[in-house]
Amino acid sequence: MNKLRAITTLILIAPLVCGPVWSTASPAPGVAAQMDLDRLAQDTWAYLHADQTTAHHLPYSWWSPTLPGGDYVNPAEIGLYALSWLAAYDLGRPWSPTWSETAAEVGTILDQLRAWQTGSQTYQPHGPNAYQNSVFYQWYWISWDPPVVGANVGDNHLVPSVDNAWLGAALIAIREYAEVHGHTLLAQKADAILRDMDFTLWYNPTTHRFTWGAVENPQGGPEADFYSNENRLINFVARALGHLDAEEFRLSLDALKGPSGSYGGIAVAQMAWDGSYFTYAAPALFIREMDTDYGRDTILPATQTQIAYARDQGYAAWGLSDCFDVEEGGYVQQGAPPAASPDPPESRPGLVTPHAAGLALITPLASDAITNLQTLSATFACAYAPGFGFRDAVMTRPDAADYGQCSARHSALAQEWLFLGLANRESGFVWRYFYRDAGVLQAHIEMYGGVQVYLPLVLRTHP
Repeated sequence: MNKLRAITTLILIAPLVCGPVWSTASPAPGVAAQMDLDRLAQDTWAYLHADQTTAHHLPYSWWSPTLPGGDYVNPAEIGLYALSWLAAYDLGRPWSPTWSETAAEVGTILDQLRAWQTGSQTYQPHGPNAYQNSVFYQWYWISWDPPVVGANVGDNHLVPSVDNAWLGAALIAIREYAEVHGHTLLAQKADAILRDMDFTLWYNPTTHRFTWGAVENPQGGPEADFYSNENRLINFVARALGHLDAEEFRLSLDALKGPSGSYGGIAVAQMAWDGSYFTYAAPALFIREMDTDYGRDTILPATQTQIAYARDQGYAAWGLSDCFDVEEGGYVQQGAPPAASPDPPESRPGLVTPHAAGLALITPLASDAITNLQTLSATFACAYAPGFGFRDAVMTRPDAADYGQCSARHSALAQEWLFLGLANRESGFVWRYFYRDAGVLQAHIEMYGGVQVYLPLVLRTHP
């Protein structure tokens, strides 16, 4: 395991976060009170670990009080869920789990991943539960005892590059958290999974691009070709783990497209393919991009264009990012201009998801994000469920026939993004541990031209 022990080797270039402030925004006109982010964190955490939204220590991909189903999960959701347990403990709130609860839960999740990966789980009714004893499939059915990869080969046996990258990033942060606090067994479990994950399975050394992956074939599917899609995370993780050398990493970044665009006079240096907000901001939960030119010239203006576009369209709130449609509707693509394609970037004009504002909490526009979350919860009675947090989406276009209707679903991925956005806003939690790995720090320096990163001293506080 690579470690970064000497804080004195790093140069302070910017504060890690804005500070431990939960509620700083002024309410928007007509909004009765400020959003209580501590209450939001508590309710979101209550959802994430509730009995009805989990099975066998894993989260439902989605859950609804009225709609059955959702009892499956993918690698990204698993990794972010395990990391959310550590974040909830680290927050140190009265509602936070104890360390014994946290260690037991995270350890059990890692044990399940390892059992799938190694084949030590002999119950394999639909074939091996991992691809070549290395990386993970798209969907696992968690209500089975024990959980297994799904039977539908076309959906479940896809080998997804970016979902595995999310898992890899989470495992690095979990490993470093456990190591610095002296939880050796937990660190060893995370490290064992990481050591057997091979991200070059998706890499094409001729084009220097990663593929998205296909059924039983990592090299299948289209190539991931846009920098401002979430796929840049796999380049970063592959370099951090030493799967790409420095030159190949450089070539892989150079091979990504980064067309510029603008909306309302706001220039976005590197557009995403479809303008979906999570593709800009979600990787920044791990990669400290906000202090870089990419953060300043792409993520920040992409946030500004989200706000401006929603205002220009007359929507009651902003936040255009892929989500579930209202009522029992399926998953839809949502984005704001500028976007490379499609045109227009919204599949359902006015369908807003709260996770976009949750991700924006790590940007300089955090106060706007807080106000937006308050607007959503105060304006739409169905948007926020006390004790469970935000539903996945709400229709905010006043002239829409379904104005004010909400998705029947809560989404694990959206809740995890929002919760980790809150944790980063509070203390820089994910960055604080992710960047303790020497490979992560090296990848960051190479990706952003020698910029170095300040890390606060992490004191061992656990028993």
